[in-house]
Amino acid sequence: MGRMALWAVLFAAAVPVEDARLVSWTQERVKAWQPAASERAFGKIGWAKDIRDAIRLAKENNRPVFLFTHTGRINTGRC
Repeated sequence: MGRMALWAVLFAAAVPVEDARLVSWTQERVKAWQPAASERAFGKIGWAKDIRDAIRLAKENNRPVFLFTHTGRINTGRC
């Protein structure tokens, strides 16, 4: 949502909006730009609190475990 909010602010500067309505207008724009439930595949991932829980859930559901670890700064893309 960070990028969307930033774009909303930048776009707000380009479109004249009355001061009294600026907050509600910005909130409406940000809400309109939010992805639909069908577009949020990330939310469909079955997250586990630890590896033991992940292994237990994987066995119960006959599914694999994807283990993601990182050192460094994830926001730079260098995991």
